[in-house]
Amino acid sequence: MLQRKQTLFLLAAIIVTAVCLCQPVGTIEPQGMGTWGVVYSLFVTGLEVPFHMWPLFVLLVITYPVAIMAIALYRKRKTQARLCIWAVACNVLWYAYLLFGILTVFRQTGTFHIKFAAGLPLINIILYLLARKGIMDDERLVRSADRIR
Repeated sequence: MLQRKQTLFLLAAIIVTAVCLCQPVGTIEPQGMGTWGVVYSLFVTGLEVPFHMWPLFVLLVITYPVAIMAIALYRKRKTQARLCIWAVACNVLWYAYLLFGILTVFRQTGTFHIKFAAGLPLINIILYLLARKGIMDDERLVRSADRIR
């Protein structure tokens, strides 16, 4: 149901995820002479970096079906709330893996500069938590209506 506010939050999270997948997460300034490397969620351009970026891509792509299933399962509010928590966990793991890459590999290669897209999973986390709050509010409303009958 598209008129529910949590559905709009989930749709916004899908759009923000798509933007994050297309934009660079950061750049790497080499220590010596050389070209700058651009870090995306799937690959690094310009530099040869011994770090696999595909887990970042996978963690963001997993949130697509989770959000779509949460929208489709609008009658099962508890399942929707669990799916939102799974999406939040994927976004937190995305940050953990990116931080691991920054602290280990990118620091040895050069200086890492964060771009705008690195903040988009944080916006996703906020959107998923807002959607979960709306779902739980609906669940409380349905339970109170059942109690009155």
